[in-house]
Amino acid sequence: MKKWILALGAPLALSAQPLWAQDEDTGTEDAEVMAAMMQAFAVEPLSAEEEGRLPLARQVIDKMMPEGSMQKVIDSTFGGILGPFMDLAAQAGPSLADTIGYDESELEVTEEQVKEIASIIDPNWQERQRREMAFVKDAMGEVMAAMEPAMRKGMSEAYAVAFTATELNDLNAFFATPSGSTFAAKSFELANDPRIMSAAMSSMPVMMEQFATMEEKMKAAMADLPERRTYSALSAQEKARLQELTGLSEEDLVFGMEVAVETAAQDTPF
Repeated sequence: MKKWILALGAPLALSAQPLWAQDEDTGTEDAEVMAAMMQAFAVEPLSAEEEGRLPLARQVIDKMMPEGSMQKVIDSTFGGILGPFMDLAAQAGPSLADTIGYDESELEVTEEQVKEIASIIDPNWQERQRREMAFVKDAMGEVMAAMEPAMRKGMSEAYAVAFTATELNDLNAFFATPSGSTFAAKSFELANDPRIMSAAMSSMPVMMEQFATMEEKMKAAMADLPERRTYSALSAQEKARLQELTGLSEEDLVFGMEVAVETAAQDTPF
């Protein structure tokens, strides 16, 4: 479960912790990587003429990208492209490794048995899984919202470079003039403008600050759920059923579930 969540979040940040929360060696190394990436996406300063067009460009971007636009991107992404993947993840069932420390491939168990094992140890696994998926969507929306000011700045600069003052005025009139065709011809190119990428990279510290708070927010989202049950908390009947389902000895189950608890304590979706 957590692997697919991490895969969704990984492209959005280099780290889930701010640089100052890491140890000295790691922090120095990450700072160097960040500096190198910022340099790779560096752009030339605007010329005086381009600076003069910037207010008009900002008016265009305010119309094209009103506040909350990045959240709409997340909503459409999770509702469209990622929607089927989210549904598949929900239908996939629990992870045996998360509950008893052994992967499904190591044991001869059916899908139904995996669900029964999970239900014995964590009767709330389905609700926990649903909340994890809902949390990821909300958390990504917060990250994208944090990026929005920098993205708007980058797009404004890109439009100030690409369009003349006349064209920007025409665009501000809802593209109701021949200049609209100029915009259409350049729109794809501008979507990949290095200034936009540079602006996104400049917001990386803000993104990492957002990720730094997500672990505590996830804990708060799960706070009213009881902890997963330990082996010692199971009844004799439940212990016997787990041994029957898994083919594992009591000693192996105790060890595996202890490993699962330790792994869960260290493992977060971000």
